[in-house]
Amino acid sequence: MFERMLQAIDLQSLMTRIAEYVPNVIGAVFLIILFWIVNKVIQKTTSTALAKTTVSPQAVNLILRFARYALFVFAFLTVAGQLSINVGSLIAGVGIAGLALSFAAQDTIANLISGVAIIIDRPFKEGDWISIGDMHASVSQIRLRTTILTTFDNETVVVPNKQLAQERVINYTLTPKSRVRMSIGIAYKEDIDTARNILLNTIQGDERILPDPAPSVVVTSLGDSSVNLQLRFWTEDPGMKYALMWEYTEKCKKALDLAGIEIPFPHLQLFLEQTKAVKALAGRG
Repeated sequence: MFERMLQAIDLQSLMTRIAEYVPNVIGAVFLIILFWIVNKVIQKTTSTALAKTTVSPQAVNLILRFARYALFVFAFLTVAGQLSINVGSLIAGVGIAGLALSFAAQDTIANLISGVAIIIDRPFKEGDWISIGDMHASVSQIRLRTTILTTFDNETVVVPNKQLAQERVINYTLTPKSRVRMSIGIAYKEDIDTARNILLNTIQGDERILPDPAPSVVVTSLGDSSVNLQLRFWTEDPGMKYALMWEYTEKCKKALDLAGIEIPFPHLQLFLEQTKAVKALAGRG
């Protein structure tokens, strides 16, 4: 059986074809080595050039990654052509498969595009303190598809970049200082100026609070049972915003209690008309 197979194969023709194909293989190996060297040179040169600019490290990594992928695709097509592979049919097949994959992975593609936009626009960077919705967190890592956040409770939250691109994001780290607002209500019978002086005195001598702009106490509204005041001051460290607000909420409450200024709770005051029935019930009829 083996002898029949040898007879069926034209060894001379096969050896001729192999001999003709060997230069293509050698050329392909040479091209692979050449593209590997070119990739190293491009990565090193681009990284060195971008390091001298203001481009963020995330953007540098993204540019280097895209350059590597683009060179890989070009190298693959070149080597395939050197090996006499029908590149046109291969590209057509990959195109159809890519189209089908794009419909099946729309959210993933949207997250990738949003990740690129975040890295390029730089609305925040790793280490920044941001607010998204009701969540306050620091940015731990920015990836192409997701962003890793760490909350004040040390919880790790993975947020799709598409959501970050669509939500209203507040970056507290971008501003050199942050304003703290602390609200408290006093009874209508109390003097507003006296309460204002007491609240301002509570923050005297605190080096964490900036003297300029000057702290202030304003009347924000007239509530159902209280005059609502708000102590406002600025701090240079945005990370202290909520810690200072919680601290001075307690200090202001104690200071007002010590001064005998009432902080009312919601209550109702009823006035009865002096009718005959009411007088009868009161025992005056």
